[in-house]
Amino acid sequence: MDTLNSPTLDSPAPDSPAPVSPTLDHTAPTLRALDSPTLCDAVRALGPGVSVSYPRTGERLDAAGLDTASERFAHRLVEAGVRPGDVVGLLSPTGPQVLVGLLGIVRAGAAASMLPTTAGTPEREAERLAPAVGAAGMRHLVVRRDCADTARALHGLHPALTVVDTESSPSRSPAGRLPRVAPEDLAVVQFTSGSTSAPKGVMLSHATVLAGLRAIAASARMGGDDVMVTWVPHFHDMGLFGPLAVLFAGGSVHVIPPLDFVRRPGRVLRLLAETGATLLTGPDFSYQRLAAAATPELAAELDLSRWRLAFNGAEPVRSATVSAFRTRMAPAKVAASTMYPVYGMAEATLAITFPAPGTTPRVVHVDRQRLSDDGLAIEVPPGHPQAKPLVAVGRPVLGMELRLVDAAGSVCGPGQLGEIQISGPAVTSGYYGDPVATAAAFDGPWLRTGDLGLQLDGDLFVTGRRKEMIVVNGQNHFPEDAESLTRDLPGVHRGRCVAYADIAGERLTVAVEIAPGGDPDVVARQIHRTLAERLGTASVHVHPLRPGWLPLTTSGKWQRGLVRELLADEAGAPQR
Repeated sequence: MDTLNSPTLDSPAPDSPAPVSPTLDHTAPTLRALDSPTLCDAVRALGPGVSVSYPRTGERLDAAGLDTASERFAHRLVEAGVRPGDVVGLLSPTGPQVLVGLLGIVRAGAAASMLPTTAGTPEREAERLAPAVGAAGMRHLVVRRDCADTARALHGLHPALTVVDTESSPSRSPAGRLPRVAPEDLAVVQFTSGSTSAPKGVMLSHATVLAGLRAIAASARMGGDDVMVTWVPHFHDMGLFGPLAVLFAGGSVHVIPPLDFVRRPGRVLRLLAETGATLLTGPDFSYQRLAAAATPELAAELDLSRWRLAFNGAEPVRSATVSAFRTRMAPAKVAASTMYPVYGMAEATLAITFPAPGTTPRVVHVDRQRLSDDGLAIEVPPGHPQAKPLVAVGRPVLGMELRLVDAAGSVCGPGQLGEIQISGPAVTSGYYGDPVATAAAFDGPWLRTGDLGLQLDGDLFVTGRRKEMIVVNGQNHFPEDAESLTRDLPGVHRGRCVAYADIAGERLTVAVEIAPGGDPDVVARQIHRTLAERLGTASVHVHPLRPGWLPLTTSGKWQRGLVRELLADEAGAPQR
């Protein structure tokens, strides 16, 4: 296990201010799996009703099958030379090999690192994965056969890497005991998506992961009757820990490949109805797609009355999405309380704040200018010219403490903008092999999330990333404000745009994809006019781009920093 001189989260510093927010009213789960000391114990304690299914292939694992398969694979890894304390990479598309591989790795005494799979060439994918492999000191890589070409290319960059096929078994019948695993041992090293910085390996011990899963299950009131449909990639924290929480709470999960959702969101709605699903996860854009797919004809023929929570996280939640989802899904018997805006991150083993299940989403409108300039949330009517809608993401989950801190380091009061900081048993102890990043991440026992937010009546509202705030001529602007005013203008391709401050910090810049057939100059003038009127600044520059140019992280977030770097030299910008 990697040891760092990182701040402890077990006890607060004597002079630490008390958290300023109340927690949810939790009923902690009492299932044996979630009360286990390690993931190794948890998989052996899975309830009899637990199952994970893969509709695309018809494959299915029940509790006994998952226990047996992961134990057998753990023996295979030990035979291949995996030692306690190793970090083992797992490279696989959607399938049973993901869960079997993850649990097999931790039962072999190692920590699992879920590596992203994308559609690039093997050589390009190997170059993208190589930094994480090197940073974690990986000696073994677990790979499904359809990723073999990428594994070979990666082996060329890291010749000491041993590749283990997910389908392989021990050369002889498993004999002897597997390594003993303790709660404080590393279970997962989750590399962040890199939307605002280079990816870092978030360290999560067995105790930390299980604390996070308990918080998810308790705060969302999960149990044996829950059925989740998930398409979010398993290398994203929402796609990894969400399904695990359901399984360990005694429920069942149906896993589909991400592209199945992207290509046929209407089919996902049918799957929800066919399986009697109660839970779905996804970022905000996915619910925009679901709302668009829910035509009156389709919605009228579906019964989605069992669907109780649509976890909406991983990116800012838009009030327009909440409204469209509620309107389009109502004919399918979806309750207004189903839309479930949440806030989390990999460093918290996913969950930080959830609303109380069964409550309708809360939306407030605040004065955009006062919020950006003065850091104060002044509520205004929805029709106010400076109205900025904010969607509440609930209150701290079980075991989580939260506070907001202003630029001077003082704890914020209600309605005051500040950085969100968190503490609790589900929070990481730091970044693997990176004591500098670990030290910078903590303020005493509090983890700095880098996100800005505010609290009103105990509810948290997230407004954006601290480092992405745009300052032009002394004025503060949230990039999301410029993007929300831009994305629905005529000629913008599928709402795809990114706002940031240029390198010199003198202009608010919007990089925007122009729809096929659109006139870039006309679109650019309209964007400039709209932002100047609504944001009160004439220092606006528009970069028209071809469709598909803007880069995303593997988890679907805009890479504003990378866009700024790529377009820093305007003469080198892509031709439109």
